[in-house]
Amino acid sequence: MKLGLMILLNALLVSFFLYWLRREYRRAGPGLRPWLLPALAWRLLLTAISNNYPGPDARLLLQKSRYFVDDFWAQPAAAFTLWQSNHFQAAGEIISFYTWSNTLYFLKLLALLNLAAGGSGWLAGLYLSLACFAACWVLVRGLGQVFPLASLAAAGIAFLAWPTVIWWTSGLTKETLLLGAGAGVVALALPAIYGVPSGEPLRLGRRLGQLAVGLLLVWVMVRIRLFFALPLLGGLLALALVRLATRRGWLGAGWQAQVGGLLVLLVLGTGPALIGGNKVLSIKFLMDEVGRNYQHGLRTSPGRPHLEYADWQPTPLGLLRHAPLAAEQVLTRPWLGESSQLLYVGAGLENLLLLGLLGLALVAVWRGRAGRLPAALVALLIIYCLLLAAFIGLSTPNLGTLSRYRTALLPWLLLLLLQNDYARRLLKRVGQWVGVA
Repeated sequence: MKLGLMILLNALLVSFFLYWLRREYRRAGPGLRPWLLPALAWRLLLTAISNNYPGPDARLLLQKSRYFVDDFWAQPAAAFTLWQSNHFQAAGEIISFYTWSNTLYFLKLLALLNLAAGGSGWLAGLYLSLACFAACWVLVRGLGQVFPLASLAAAGIAFLAWPTVIWWTSGLTKETLLLGAGAGVVALALPAIYGVPSGEPLRLGRRLGQLAVGLLLVWVMVRIRLFFALPLLGGLLALALVRLATRRGWLGAGWQAQVGGLLVLLVLGTGPALIGGNKVLSIKFLMDEVGRNYQHGLRTSPGRPHLEYADWQPTPLGLLRHAPLAAEQVLTRPWLGESSQLLYVGAGLENLLLLGLLGLALVAVWRGRAGRLPAALVALLIIYCLLLAAFIGLSTPNLGTLSRYRTALLPWLLLLLLQNDYARRLLKRVGQWVGVA
Protein backbone atom coordinates (compact mmCIF):
# COMPACT_ATOMS: atom_id res chain seq x y z
CA MET A 1 0.00 0.00 0.00
CA LYS A 2 2.83 2.42 0.83
CA LEU A 3 4.54 1.83 -2.51
CA GLY A 4 1.28 2.10 -4.43
CA LEU A 5 0.36 5.39 -2.75
CA MET A 6 3.85 6.78 -3.35
CA ILE A 7 3.76 5.87 -7.07
CA LEU A 8 0.28 7.35 -7.45
CA LEU A 9 1.15 10.62 -5.69
CA ASN A 10 4.38 11.07 -7.64
CA ALA A 11 2.60 10.40 -10.93
CA LEU A 12 -0.05 12.99 -10.07
CA LEU A 13 2.49 15.60 -8.97
CA VAL A 14 4.73 15.16 -12.01
CA SER A 15 1.77 15.14 -14.41
CA PHE A 16 0.31 18.28 -12.86
CA PHE A 17 3.62 20.14 -13.01
CA LEU A 18 4.20 19.20 -16.67
CA TYR A 19 0.65 20.29 -17.50
CA TRP A 20 1.19 23.56 -15.65
CA LEU A 21 4.55 24.13 -17.37
CA ARG A 22 3.07 23.62 -20.83
CA ARG A 23 0.14 25.90 -20.06
CA GLU A 24 2.37 28.66 -18.68
CA TYR A 25 4.64 28.49 -21.72
CA ARG A 26 1.63 29.11 -23.92
CA ARG A 27 0.16 31.85 -21.72
CA ALA A 28 3.39 33.80 -21.32
CA GLY A 29 3.81 36.80 -23.57
CA PRO A 30 6.73 37.11 -26.00
CA GLY A 31 8.69 39.20 -23.51
CA LEU A 32 8.37 36.62 -20.72
CA ARG A 33 8.34 33.27 -22.51
CA PRO A 34 12.16 33.14 -23.02
CA TRP A 35 12.55 33.31 -19.23
CA LEU A 36 10.61 30.15 -18.39
CA LEU A 37 12.95 27.28 -19.22
CA PRO A 38 16.25 29.03 -18.30
CA ALA A 39 14.77 30.12 -14.95
CA LEU A 40 13.54 26.59 -14.29
CA ALA A 41 16.92 25.11 -15.21
CA TRP A 42 18.69 27.59 -12.92
CA ARG A 43 16.44 26.68 -10.00
CA LEU A 44 16.83 22.94 -10.67
CA LEU A 45 20.62 23.32 -10.67
CA LEU A 46 20.71 25.12 -7.32
CA THR A 47 18.11 22.72 -5.92
CA ALA A 48 20.27 19.74 -6.88
CA ILE A 49 23.31 21.29 -5.18
CA SER A 50 21.33 22.28 -2.09
CA ASN A 51 19.70 18.86 -1.74
CA ASN A 52 22.99 17.02 -2.19
CA TYR A 53 24.56 19.01 0.66
CA PRO A 54 21.73 19.59 3.16
CA GLY A 55 22.47 21.54 6.30
CA PRO A 56 22.01 20.15 9.81
CA ASP A 57 18.61 21.85 10.15
CA ALA A 58 17.32 20.23 6.95
CA ARG A 59 18.56 16.80 8.01
CA LEU A 60 16.95 17.14 11.44
CA LEU A 61 13.63 18.30 9.99
CA LEU A 62 13.59 15.45 7.51
CA GLN A 63 14.31 12.89 10.22
CA LYS A 64 11.56 14.19 12.50
CA SER A 65 9.05 14.33 9.65
CA ARG A 66 9.66 10.63 9.08
CA TYR A 67 8.42 9.97 12.61
CA PHE A 68 5.12 11.60 11.67
CA VAL A 69 4.88 9.32 8.64
CA ASP A 70 5.69 6.27 10.77
CA ASP A 71 2.93 7.21 13.21
CA PHE A 72 0.54 7.69 10.30
CA TRP A 73 1.18 4.23 8.87
CA ALA A 74 0.97 2.69 12.34
CA GLN A 75 -2.49 4.24 12.89
CA PRO A 76 -4.00 5.37 9.55
CA ALA A 77 -7.47 5.74 11.09
CA ALA A 78 -6.11 8.30 13.57
CA ALA A 79 -4.41 10.42 10.90
CA PHE A 80 -6.58 13.50 11.45
CA THR A 81 -5.96 13.46 15.20
CA LEU A 82 -2.24 12.94 14.62
CA TRP A 83 -1.90 15.94 12.33
CA GLN A 84 -3.91 18.14 14.70
CA SER A 85 -1.76 17.35 17.73
CA ASN A 86 1.36 19.21 18.81
CA HIS A 87 3.43 16.15 19.72
CA PHE A 88 4.62 12.90 18.18
CA GLN A 89 6.65 9.83 19.15
CA ALA A 90 10.28 9.42 18.16
CA ALA A 91 12.20 6.30 19.17
CA GLY A 92 9.81 5.74 22.08
CA GLU A 93 10.08 9.36 23.27
CA ILE A 94 7.25 11.88 23.01
CA ILE A 95 8.41 15.17 21.48
CA SER A 96 6.15 18.18 22.06
CA PHE A 97 5.98 21.67 20.55
CA TYR A 98 3.95 24.71 21.51
CA THR A 99 0.85 25.13 19.37
CA TRP A 100 2.13 27.99 17.17
CA SER A 101 5.54 26.44 16.52
CA ASN A 102 6.50 27.04 12.88
CA THR A 103 8.86 24.08 13.12
CA LEU A 104 5.95 21.81 14.06
CA TYR A 105 3.88 23.13 11.16
CA PHE A 106 6.75 22.67 8.71
CA LEU A 107 7.26 19.12 9.98
CA LYS A 108 3.61 18.29 9.32
CA LEU A 109 3.75 19.67 5.78
CA LEU A 110 6.99 17.82 5.16
CA ALA A 111 5.43 14.63 6.51
CA LEU A 112 2.53 14.97 4.06
CA LEU A 113 5.03 15.51 1.27
CA ASN A 114 6.96 12.44 2.41
CA LEU A 115 3.95 10.28 1.62
CA ALA A 116 5.00 10.89 -1.99
CA ALA A 117 8.74 11.33 -1.44
CA GLY A 118 9.04 8.12 0.58
CA GLY A 119 11.33 9.82 3.10
CA SER A 120 13.70 11.07 0.39
CA GLY A 121 14.96 14.51 1.33
CA TRP A 122 16.13 15.08 -2.23
CA LEU A 123 12.68 14.46 -3.69
CA ALA A 124 10.85 16.40 -0.98
CA GLY A 125 13.19 19.36 -1.47
CA LEU A 126 12.64 19.21 -5.23
CA TYR A 127 8.86 19.35 -4.88
CA LEU A 128 9.04 22.29 -2.46
CA SER A 129 11.41 24.15 -4.76
CA LEU A 130 9.20 23.57 -7.81
CA ALA A 131 6.16 24.81 -5.90
CA CYS A 132 8.05 27.98 -4.98
CA PHE A 133 9.14 28.41 -8.60
CA ALA A 134 5.56 28.06 -9.82
CA ALA A 135 4.31 30.72 -7.39
CA CYS A 136 7.11 33.14 -8.29
CA TRP A 137 6.53 32.59 -12.00
CA VAL A 138 2.80 33.28 -11.68
CA LEU A 139 3.62 36.47 -9.75
CA VAL A 140 6.03 37.68 -12.44
CA ARG A 141 3.51 36.95 -15.18
CA GLY A 142 0.77 38.63 -13.16
CA LEU A 143 2.86 41.76 -12.64
CA GLY A 144 3.33 41.99 -16.39
CA GLN A 145 -0.41 41.70 -16.97
CA VAL A 146 -1.56 44.10 -14.25
CA PHE A 147 1.21 46.67 -14.84
CA PRO A 148 2.18 46.34 -18.52
CA LEU A 149 4.29 49.52 -18.40
CA ALA A 150 6.40 48.32 -15.45
CA SER A 151 9.73 46.54 -15.87
CA LEU A 152 9.12 42.85 -16.45
CA ALA A 153 12.86 42.15 -16.31
CA ALA A 154 13.02 43.59 -12.79
CA ALA A 155 10.45 41.08 -11.58
CA GLY A 156 12.20 38.26 -13.43
CA ILE A 157 15.58 39.05 -11.90
CA ALA A 158 14.12 39.49 -8.41
CA PHE A 159 12.01 36.32 -8.22
CA LEU A 160 13.46 33.97 -10.83
CA ALA A 161 17.18 34.64 -11.14
CA TRP A 162 18.82 36.40 -8.17
CA PRO A 163 21.32 33.78 -6.89
CA THR A 164 20.83 34.06 -3.12
CA VAL A 165 17.05 34.23 -3.43
CA ILE A 166 16.99 31.02 -5.46
CA TRP A 167 19.62 29.32 -3.28
CA TRP A 168 17.83 29.87 0.02
CA THR A 169 14.47 28.81 -1.45
CA SER A 170 15.71 25.67 -3.19
CA GLY A 171 15.16 22.86 -0.75
CA LEU A 172 14.01 21.92 2.71
CA THR A 173 13.83 25.41 4.20
CA LYS A 174 10.99 27.42 5.66
CA GLU A 175 12.03 30.24 3.33
CA THR A 176 11.00 28.09 0.36
CA LEU A 177 7.46 27.90 1.71
CA LEU A 178 7.39 31.51 2.87
CA LEU A 179 8.48 33.03 -0.43
CA GLY A 180 6.28 30.70 -2.45
CA ALA A 181 3.21 31.41 -0.34
CA GLY A 182 3.87 35.16 -0.28
CA ALA A 183 4.41 35.34 -4.03
CA GLY A 184 1.24 33.33 -4.58
CA VAL A 185 -0.83 35.59 -2.32
CA VAL A 186 0.38 38.75 -4.06
CA ALA A 187 -0.12 37.16 -7.48
CA LEU A 188 -3.77 36.53 -6.60
CA ALA A 189 -4.30 39.85 -4.82
CA LEU A 190 -2.94 42.33 -7.38
CA PRO A 191 -5.38 41.50 -10.22
CA ALA A 192 -8.24 41.66 -7.72
CA ILE A 193 -7.06 45.03 -6.39
CA TYR A 194 -5.98 46.75 -9.62
CA GLY A 195 -7.75 44.72 -12.29
CA VAL A 196 -6.20 43.45 -15.52
CA PRO A 197 -6.32 45.74 -18.60
CA SER A 198 -8.59 44.21 -21.27
CA GLY A 199 -8.91 41.08 -19.13
CA GLU A 200 -11.99 38.87 -19.32
CA PRO A 201 -14.17 38.64 -16.19
CA LEU A 202 -13.51 35.51 -14.18
CA ARG A 203 -16.23 32.93 -13.81
CA LEU A 204 -17.66 32.27 -10.37
CA GLY A 205 -16.07 28.83 -10.12
CA ARG A 206 -12.62 30.20 -10.87
CA ARG A 207 -13.08 33.03 -8.40
CA LEU A 208 -14.01 30.60 -5.67
CA GLY A 209 -11.03 28.42 -6.56
CA GLN A 210 -8.66 31.38 -6.37
CA LEU A 211 -10.19 32.40 -3.04
CA ALA A 212 -9.64 28.91 -1.63
CA VAL A 213 -6.03 28.82 -2.84
CA GLY A 214 -5.43 32.32 -1.50
CA LEU A 215 -6.74 31.45 1.96
CA LEU A 216 -4.57 28.33 2.03
CA LEU A 217 -1.47 30.35 1.10
CA VAL A 218 -2.30 32.97 3.73
CA TRP A 219 -2.53 30.22 6.35
CA VAL A 220 0.83 28.80 5.25
CA MET A 221 2.46 32.24 5.51
CA VAL A 222 1.02 32.89 8.96
CA ARG A 223 2.07 29.51 10.33
CA ILE A 224 5.58 29.55 8.85
CA ARG A 225 6.61 33.12 9.80
CA LEU A 226 3.86 35.00 11.61
CA PHE A 227 5.68 38.31 12.02
CA PHE A 228 6.90 38.19 8.42
CA ALA A 229 3.41 37.51 7.08
CA LEU A 230 1.33 40.06 8.99
CA PRO A 231 2.89 43.24 7.51
CA LEU A 232 2.39 41.98 3.95
CA LEU A 233 -1.15 40.72 4.54
CA GLY A 234 -2.18 43.85 6.42
CA GLY A 235 -0.60 46.00 3.74
CA LEU A 236 -2.50 44.23 0.96
CA LEU A 237 -5.76 44.71 2.85
CA ALA A 238 -5.01 48.43 3.29
CA LEU A 239 -4.09 48.69 -0.39
CA ALA A 240 -7.39 47.08 -1.38
CA LEU A 241 -9.29 49.60 0.75
CA VAL A 242 -7.36 52.48 -0.82
CA ARG A 243 -8.26 51.27 -4.31
CA LEU A 244 -11.90 50.83 -3.29
CA ALA A 245 -12.02 54.36 -1.87
CA THR A 246 -10.45 55.68 -5.07
CA ARG A 247 -13.01 53.96 -7.30
CA ARG A 248 -15.87 55.32 -5.18
CA GLY A 249 -14.48 58.84 -5.44
CA TRP A 250 -13.73 59.10 -1.73
CA LEU A 251 -9.97 59.43 -2.27
CA GLY A 252 -7.97 61.32 -4.85
CA ALA A 253 -5.97 59.47 -7.51
CA GLY A 254 -2.78 61.50 -6.96
CA TRP A 255 0.19 59.82 -5.34
CA GLN A 256 -0.03 62.01 -2.22
CA ALA A 257 -3.62 60.94 -1.54
CA GLN A 258 -2.90 57.30 -2.34
CA VAL A 259 0.16 57.03 -0.12
CA GLY A 260 -1.44 59.12 2.62
CA GLY A 261 -4.54 56.95 2.65
CA LEU A 262 -2.42 53.81 2.83
CA LEU A 263 -0.39 55.14 5.77
CA VAL A 264 -3.52 56.18 7.67
CA LEU A 265 -5.07 52.74 7.23
CA LEU A 266 -1.88 50.98 8.30
CA VAL A 267 -1.59 53.08 11.45
CA LEU A 268 -5.26 52.65 12.31
CA GLY A 269 -5.06 48.90 11.78
CA THR A 270 -1.85 48.23 13.69
CA GLY A 271 -3.08 49.37 17.10
CA PRO A 272 -6.25 47.24 17.27
CA ALA A 273 -4.35 44.24 15.89
CA LEU A 274 -1.81 44.41 18.72
CA ILE A 275 -4.27 45.33 21.46
CA GLY A 276 -7.12 43.02 20.50
CA GLY A 277 -5.07 40.10 19.19
CA ASN A 278 -4.42 36.86 21.02
CA LYS A 279 -1.23 35.92 22.83
CA VAL A 280 0.94 35.55 19.71
CA LEU A 281 -0.06 39.04 18.53
CA SER A 282 0.70 40.77 21.82
CA ILE A 283 3.57 43.20 22.23
CA LYS A 284 4.92 41.13 25.13
CA PHE A 285 5.11 38.01 22.94
CA LEU A 286 6.93 39.98 20.24
CA MET A 287 9.43 41.40 22.75
CA ASP A 288 10.05 37.96 24.25
CA GLU A 289 10.61 36.38 20.83
CA VAL A 290 13.02 39.08 19.70
CA GLY A 291 14.96 38.99 22.97
CA ARG A 292 15.21 35.20 23.05
CA ASN A 293 16.32 34.96 19.41
CA TYR A 294 18.84 37.77 19.86
CA GLN A 295 20.51 36.07 22.82
CA HIS A 296 20.51 32.72 21.02
CA GLY A 297 22.11 34.34 17.98
CA LEU A 298 24.89 35.83 20.09
CA ARG A 299 25.63 32.45 21.68
CA THR A 300 25.93 30.77 18.27
CA SER A 301 28.25 33.40 16.75
CA PRO A 302 31.44 33.33 18.85
CA GLY A 303 34.56 34.36 16.97
CA ARG A 304 32.61 35.31 13.84
CA PRO A 305 31.28 38.62 12.51
CA HIS A 306 27.82 39.26 13.93
CA LEU A 307 25.41 42.01 14.91
CA GLU A 308 25.46 43.37 18.45
CA TYR A 309 23.77 46.39 20.02
CA ALA A 310 24.99 48.44 22.96
CA ASP A 311 22.57 48.85 25.88
CA TRP A 312 20.36 46.05 24.54
CA GLN A 313 16.89 46.04 26.09
CA PRO A 314 14.05 43.92 24.63
CA THR A 315 11.43 46.59 25.36
CA PRO A 316 9.35 48.61 22.88
CA LEU A 317 11.47 51.75 23.36
CA GLY A 318 14.71 49.75 23.36
CA LEU A 319 13.87 48.03 20.08
CA LEU A 320 12.68 51.26 18.47
CA ARG A 321 15.98 52.88 19.39
CA HIS A 322 17.97 50.18 17.60
CA ALA A 323 15.53 49.56 14.71
CA PRO A 324 17.10 52.00 12.17
CA LEU A 325 20.58 50.54 12.71
CA ALA A 326 19.18 47.01 12.54
CA ALA A 327 17.45 47.68 9.22
CA GLU A 328 20.60 49.25 7.79
CA GLN A 329 22.81 46.35 8.87
CA VAL A 330 20.52 43.77 7.27
CA LEU A 331 21.36 45.36 3.91
CA THR A 332 25.06 46.07 4.54
CA ARG A 333 26.50 43.31 6.76
CA PRO A 334 28.81 41.60 6.28
CA TRP A 335 30.87 44.41 4.83
CA LEU A 336 33.27 43.58 2.08
CA GLY A 337 36.56 42.76 3.79
CA GLU A 338 34.99 42.03 7.17
CA SER A 339 36.06 38.40 6.85
CA SER A 340 38.25 36.47 4.43
CA GLN A 341 35.93 33.44 4.41
CA LEU A 342 34.45 32.81 0.98
CA LEU A 343 30.82 32.98 2.12
CA TYR A 344 31.36 36.34 3.80
CA VAL A 345 33.20 37.69 0.75
CA GLY A 346 30.31 36.63 -1.48
CA ALA A 347 27.76 38.19 0.87
CA GLY A 348 29.82 41.38 1.02
CA LEU A 349 29.88 41.62 -2.78
CA GLU A 350 26.12 41.13 -2.90
CA ASN A 351 25.62 43.88 -0.32
CA LEU A 352 27.89 46.20 -2.31
CA LEU A 353 25.79 45.55 -5.41
CA LEU A 354 22.58 46.22 -3.46
CA LEU A 355 23.96 49.54 -2.22
CA GLY A 356 24.88 50.46 -5.79
CA LEU A 357 21.36 49.66 -6.97
CA LEU A 358 19.92 51.65 -4.07
CA GLY A 359 22.04 54.66 -5.01
CA LEU A 360 20.95 54.35 -8.65
CA ALA A 361 17.30 54.15 -7.58
CA LEU A 362 17.61 57.26 -5.41
CA VAL A 363 19.15 59.21 -8.30
CA ALA A 364 16.32 58.03 -10.54
CA VAL A 365 13.69 59.16 -8.02
CA TRP A 366 15.39 62.54 -7.70
CA ARG A 367 15.28 62.98 -11.49
CA GLY A 368 11.70 61.80 -11.85
CA ARG A 369 12.55 58.44 -13.42
CA ALA A 370 11.46 56.15 -10.60
CA GLY A 371 9.47 53.69 -12.70
CA ARG A 372 5.86 52.88 -13.47
CA LEU A 373 4.52 50.97 -10.49
CA PRO A 374 1.63 52.61 -8.59
CA ALA A 375 2.80 54.87 -5.77
CA ALA A 376 0.68 53.13 -3.11
CA LEU A 377 2.09 49.71 -4.04
CA VAL A 378 5.63 51.09 -3.95
CA ALA A 379 4.98 52.62 -0.52
CA LEU A 380 3.58 49.33 0.74
CA LEU A 381 6.62 47.36 -0.42
CA ILE A 382 9.03 49.94 1.04
CA ILE A 383 7.28 49.77 4.42
CA TYR A 384 7.24 45.97 4.28
CA CYS A 385 10.96 45.77 3.49
CA LEU A 386 11.88 48.25 6.25
CA LEU A 387 9.77 46.50 8.88
CA LEU A 388 11.18 43.10 8.00
CA ALA A 389 14.73 44.43 7.85
CA ALA A 390 14.36 45.94 11.32
CA PHE A 391 12.79 42.79 12.76
CA ILE A 392 15.42 40.50 11.22
CA GLY A 393 18.28 42.77 12.26
CA LEU A 394 17.05 42.93 15.86
CA SER A 395 16.36 39.22 16.27
CA THR A 396 19.13 37.65 14.15
CA PRO A 397 22.71 38.57 15.11
CA ASN A 398 24.15 35.54 13.27
CA LEU A 399 25.05 36.76 9.76
CA GLY A 400 24.63 33.34 8.16
CA THR A 401 21.09 33.00 9.47
CA LEU A 402 20.44 36.65 8.63
CA SER A 403 21.37 36.04 4.99
CA ARG A 404 18.80 33.25 4.83
CA TYR A 405 16.06 35.15 6.67
CA ARG A 406 16.35 38.25 4.52
CA THR A 407 15.24 36.17 1.53
CA ALA A 408 11.75 37.10 2.71
CA LEU A 409 12.33 40.74 1.77
CA LEU A 410 15.13 40.64 -0.82
CA PRO A 411 13.07 39.90 -3.96
CA TRP A 412 10.55 42.62 -3.06
CA LEU A 413 13.40 45.07 -2.51
CA LEU A 414 15.00 44.12 -5.83
CA LEU A 415 11.65 44.54 -7.58
CA LEU A 416 11.67 48.16 -6.39
CA LEU A 417 15.35 48.90 -6.99
CA LEU A 418 15.26 47.64 -10.58
CA GLN A 419 12.09 49.48 -11.64
CA ASN A 420 13.67 52.84 -12.44
CA ASP A 421 14.47 53.88 -15.99
CA TYR A 422 18.25 53.61 -15.55
CA ALA A 423 18.11 50.06 -14.22
CA ARG A 424 15.55 49.20 -16.86
CA ARG A 425 17.90 50.37 -19.62
CA LEU A 426 20.75 48.36 -18.11
CA LEU A 427 18.63 45.21 -17.83
CA LYS A 428 17.52 45.60 -21.43
CA ARG A 429 21.13 45.63 -22.60
CA VAL A 430 21.95 42.59 -20.48
CA GLY A 431 18.85 40.83 -21.77
CA GLN A 432 19.83 41.46 -25.37
CA TRP A 433 23.27 40.09 -24.63
CA VAL A 434 21.97 36.83 -23.10
CA GLY A 435 19.04 36.54 -25.50
CA VAL A 436 16.03 36.95 -23.18
CA ALA A 437 14.89 40.41 -24.21
